[in-house]
Amino acid sequence: MRRVTTPALLLFTLLTVKVSDEMLPQLELPFVTPVLAANADHTTDRLLKAVVPGADSFSEKSGEPPVYKAYRTDPDSGEQTLIGYAFVTPDVPPEPNGYSGPIDTLIGMDLEGKIVGLRVIYYKESHRYTIGDFFSWGFEEQFIGLDAYNRFRVGKEIDGIAKATISAKAAARGIRQTVRAVTSAYIAE
Repeated sequence: MRRVTTPALLLFTLLTVKVSDEMLPQLELPFVTPVLAANADHTTDRLLKAVVPGADSFSEKSGEPPVYKAYRTDPDSGEQTLIGYAFVTPDVPPEPNGYSGPIDTLIGMDLEGKIVGLRVIYYKESHRYTIGDFFSWGFEEQFIGLDAYNRFRVGKEIDGIAKATISAKAAARGIRQTVRAVTSAYIAE
């Protein structure tokens, strides 16, 4: 008779016994807990700071559409000044799908409505494993400086991705609709 290994037994237990999200970190299993995102929208403080350069703190996500307010703290007075917003594309439905599913993007915007940073934070593509990570070559950087008044057209304002046209167009549509919704709600005209 074959011996059942501990990982197999653990997997069986996790699949057959309902474990709440709060209990999972208490299991102290190194191969399970790193999979947990910092929060439901895959953001971390490091990612938020990357998409809003100069920000040193962020509010909790709130509002409609939900945003993280980005603040810069004055070193002398300690006073916080609002410098922009960070937000994720899934918060403005409907979220366009790429070739194999949604492409979640974290976007940073200044108070004038210009994109100051952008990171693709989650996507799943079948071609990712055969042709490489196609969002790594500079796709994200070409959105910086655009605002809600741009059309975000792949092949015009945005360069496409060879063998990933559906995903590039879906990402651009999701970014465009989210930037327009946040601009409409938070940026004074």
